[in-house]
Amino acid sequence: MNTNNYFEERTEKAVKLFSPDSKFMRFMSVLGDLMLLNFIFLLCSVPVVTIGASITALYTVVFRMVREKDSRSVVVQFFRSFRQNFRRATLLWLLLLPAGGVLALDLWLFSVVTGVMRWLSILFLLLMVLVLFTAGYAFPLLSQFENGVKGTLKNALFLSLAYLPRTLSVTALNLLPFVLLYFNLYLFLYVGFLWIFLYFSAAAYLNARTLERVFAPFREKKEEEKT
Repeated sequence: MNTNNYFEERTEKAVKLFSPDSKFMRFMSVLGDLMLLNFIFLLCSVPVVTIGASITALYTVVFRMVREKDSRSVVVQFFRSFRQNFRRATLLWLLLLPAGGVLALDLWLFSVVTGVMRWLSILFLLLMVLVLFTAGYAFPLLSQFENGVKGTLKNALFLSLAYLPRTLSVTALNLLPFVLLYFNLYLFLYVGFLWIFLYFSAAAYLNARTLERVFAPFREKKEEEKT
């Protein structure tokens, strides 16, 4: 075997691998952006009341990443969306959070009682599921379309039921850390680095890929109306 040809081939492969247009480098670029987004998202969610605006800003960026529509810094995109959607996103969050909290408390209370009242836990479970489905669509919708809080909630509930398989996937990703925290604290802590460095932005990115086909017809209709 010719040594010079061998090294030339290896060098050519290495150049292609690390080329900015290669699949590997595009993957590494997306991974780096998601890690940065995860850190910003967690930082902006610390006050709790700002979580809605943080989620909306996160989805604004990941949808653009999925569609490859914006080359600006993810930090610039995030904080621009955070500022623009803060009022509506915060109101949406302050409606969904208490609703989910009250239903979760009622579900627990009626699940431990005995007798006929125990059957009410099924009703609260169904309502809780609807809230989770709605929340899984509400913030992505808010990040993509100009609409009021009432309209966003209505559309989120309708779409979540109309696209149930996708909704189950989105909900599962959203709930995974909390389910793990409740059922297996050791494993939750063991993989804690994932929550800190990647999970929430990566989950939003995967959700955006799942929801893009759902939102695309409405986005195209909106663009046609503008023209």
